[in-house]
Amino acid sequence: MEKHLHLSKFLSLVLRHKPEVIGVKLDEQGWCAVKDLIEAMQNKGKIIDRKILDEIVETDSKQRYAFVSCGFMLAK
Repeated sequence: MEKHLHLSKFLSLVLRHKPEVIGVKLDEQGWCAVKDLIEAMQNKGKIIDRKILDEIVETDSKQRYAFVSCGFMLAK
């Protein structure tokens, strides 16, 4: 079982369906700035940082997430 399953499911909700839940904006292609995403999730009481986010991306069995080097994240 995935270590951060609850956070992963919440992340999927935000990035794939309802970014307004935490008040982030996705660009036209669905990308979100990682720093904005982490800050918004923390503001909603979610315990997350870049290390945890990296673990979620690396261990997601469905490979739903992707990073780009300029600091943005996408849910596929």
